Amino acid sequence: MGKTVQRQQNKRKIPVKLISGTVVVFVLVIAVMTIEAINTEKLVIKNNSAVDIESISLYFEDTEEEDYDILPRDAAVSVAAGEKYTGKYTAQPGLNPYGSFLMIRVKFAGREEVQTYAGYFTRTFTGKIKIEFMDSETDDNILMKIKAGDGLFQSTKFTDCDEVQELFELE
Repeated sequence: MGKTVQRQQNKRKIPVKLISGTVVVFVLVIAVMTIEAINTEKLVIKNNSAVDIESISLYFEDTEEEDYDILPRDAAVSVAAGEKYTGKYTAQPGLNPYGSFLMIRVKFAGREEVQTYAGYFTRTFTGKIKIEFMDSETDDNILMKIKAGDGLFQSTKFTDCDEVQELFELE
């Protein structure tokens, strides 16, 4: 009779390892989905230079020189020296089959507007764009570090956009 009671207790045990493993996997999936959602169409601009940014605009330009504003040229986004701008951008609705470049127009206080391109985007981009401006340590240039990545690990596989550029010499 003692063995029968013990067998019935074994059958009634809850599979704790299975349930806890399922909960852990579920929590990880939710965490990954949350991180993906946070990094969707996000723009971060850090101005670590000594000069205020009067305006900055971003747009995609394809090989046919057609463009699509993701941060409109008339948006008048400005970032003071030592400050940071965080916001959303608008992803382009379609993409030229040959890809497109990310174009950046920036005007620093007391200087002419500079236009440059970064990366080569081979598909519609909806990830995170991070731009940081800083003073050069070796000369009087302003450097622009830019990265456009998507996914959990901010991959640049489809953007080829992870670079540092010299913009111009300060006067």
